[in-house]
Amino acid sequence: MKKIVAAILVLILCLGAMTVVAEEHEEVTLTFGSIWSSESESTRAPFLKTLEEFAEAYPWIHVEVDWNEANAWKDKGDTLASQSAMPDVVYWNAGGILKALVDQDQILALNDYIDDETWGRLMEGACANMTFDGKVYGLPYTNACSVLYCNKALFEANNVKIPETWDELKEAVEAFKAAGVTPMTTGGGDRWPTNMLGDILLLRFAGDEAFRKAVFKTEGATWLDEGLIAGANAFAELVEMGAFPDDVTAITRDESEVPWHDGKVAMYVMGQWEAGNLAASDDFIAVAFPAVPGVDSANAFMGGPAEEFCVAAYTEHPEEAYLLCQFCAENLSKNGYIAGAGMPCWKADFSEYADQIPAITQQIVALTNDATSFLLWGNTALEGEDSELLMDQTLLLLGGEITGEEFCQNMEAIFE
Repeated sequence: MKKIVAAILVLILCLGAMTVVAEEHEEVTLTFGSIWSSESESTRAPFLKTLEEFAEAYPWIHVEVDWNEANAWKDKGDTLASQSAMPDVVYWNAGGILKALVDQDQILALNDYIDDETWGRLMEGACANMTFDGKVYGLPYTNACSVLYCNKALFEANNVKIPETWDELKEAVEAFKAAGVTPMTTGGGDRWPTNMLGDILLLRFAGDEAFRKAVFKTEGATWLDEGLIAGANAFAELVEMGAFPDDVTAITRDESEVPWHDGKVAMYVMGQWEAGNLAASDDFIAVAFPAVPGVDSANAFMGGPAEEFCVAAYTEHPEEAYLLCQFCAENLSKNGYIAGAGMPCWKADFSEYADQIPAITQQIVALTNDATSFLLWGNTALEGEDSELLMDQTLLLLGGEITGEEFCQNMEAIFE
């Protein structure tokens, strides 16, 4: 009987505590504009876990998620911004893409909300690509980078060496073509995956300094740099060699990944989040994109903190929206890393999760430990029409419609 009474008292105390929480905080509903609508997205599960954790931590704040595919969300977000109707919290890309919204007064500066303790948990430089004129307009949830994923089983079955240099990459393409295996793939129909491949070629052949100047349009920048022309010509050479599927300019990223995940494609350049899709198989490995002899760019990477969560400038609940933004950024950084969908940009002790982190994600971490630089992807660094021009010109390269020289000459238009 005493045990029953004690149990009832505990229940009453718990209910009372819940009532106090409810009384202390007014119920609030926030909207969240997100990507990762597809079940196949490796970041979806850790994001859902993060939302569950937020609901437990802040039960009086209710979140309504607007799920979208990445490309569709960019177009939809731009439309909503033109109407000053963005959700309270949004996923967005950093760099020039974010600055376009900032210039339209769509995004809330977070400096007044971020306390010293929060700053201390962010890795150094994490907010650089989302800071303009000293104001921070977003909080990142991952430290991104693109790598070359290889189907190790196909390499071994066809006695092909995992490429470490540009010449070895071309030899691998030739060997797989001869064996009837598709050497590489990308989603030309979505454009940005093609840019990811083009960017790393430009970086390898030109080096970080020349490419950085070009995409950030700094003093002395030119797309007619010898290395950038060589990188664009290298892309054209892969196309001429038949490295890609015949319909590569039309297929989306999702469509391009079906044969890749089915083990019918040998190599794929994609971001670190793809590791989450490959974690269950021992057939895949992640390596640095092959080096170009004579160019000091072997340890340079494309990426860095390139995606973030932001708060709409006109949200009716700025305090609560910031809480959601900050909580999701920090905790998705942790949950995404554990799931193999990203690398953290917030400090955390992962020792207890060491056996949960996929081997392929650990490979990417090892590769980037010696990184000499991270450069924001070109279509993200550039703004508006300049970004569109880069994606369009890269797609023309992929289709074999222009030469590397023509690509670089056409890109000079961003300086006019």
